[in-house]
Amino acid sequence: MARNALLREVVKKVLGPQYSSLVWKRIEILGDVAIIRKPFDLPIDLFKVVGEELLRALPYIKSVWLATSPVHGVERIREYVHLAGEMKTEVTYKEHGCVFKLDFTKVYISPVLSYDHMRIARLVRKGEVILNMFAGFAPYSVIISKYAQPSYVVSIDINNYAVTYARINIELNKVASINEIIHGDALIITSSFNNSFDRILMPYPELFEQALRVALKAVKIGGVVHPHLFVEATNKREALTKAFQIVSQIAEEEKTRVDPVGGHVIRGVAARKYHVVVDAIVRSKALE
Repeated sequence: MARNALLREVVKKVLGPQYSSLVWKRIEILGDVAIIRKPFDLPIDLFKVVGEELLRALPYIKSVWLATSPVHGVERIREYVHLAGEMKTEVTYKEHGCVFKLDFTKVYISPVLSYDHMRIARLVRKGEVILNMFAGFAPYSVIISKYAQPSYVVSIDINNYAVTYARINIELNKVASINEIIHGDALIITSSFNNSFDRILMPYPELFEQALRVALKAVKIGGVVHPHLFVEATNKREALTKAFQIVSQIAEEEKTRVDPVGGHVIRGVAARKYHVVVDAIVRSKALE
């Protein structure tokens, strides 16, 4: 049974059918921890019994938590309430054969990005020098390093916990020799580079415009940028088309010509609002 369907069935069993239709957020499984996203219109107290039932329904789960807030702050974290099982927040999370240690209350994690982690890795050419802005605990950097052949990957994050876990994770996955982890503001640090990288990742849609403007100066001609952004649209196809147009317009303002050649819609984040990532090749820049 799919995890979101399981959650509905558990809620129906312990709270009744009137609540099961209201629980639309899926369960996220991080190692042996289950996390439920709280619908805004249901009180926290209702979920205690749901957490206990999930422990019985999923024997491999040791702890259940409720995410009670959106991602917030420069460190991109959520608020959580413990529902059942062990009081543990540090987990070992596996993705595409890679192992990651992290504390989900201290760093940003979104398993929905798993597809894009590998998608980008498959685009990387041998010998590339890559910059990962807003790298978090380094899932993009590690998976690229394991499955492609970059010559060097630089990862930046302002969250000290994320940087600590990123350094642990490049060691755990035996890719430390080609990775550099930097603690700091990615916008400031990236602005100090000029035509230095073959590929730049920007997995932080809230800072899309600022990130793209500094990345366009740091990427080489012929290099690729991967900005993430939120787009309002009536469907996924329209969202991707609009994202191409927005990225091209900002590049033009920076006197840079880009060619959006790919990308995809990662998820819907609200009614008629999508999280999109664009793949854009830098074709030319104005002389400085």
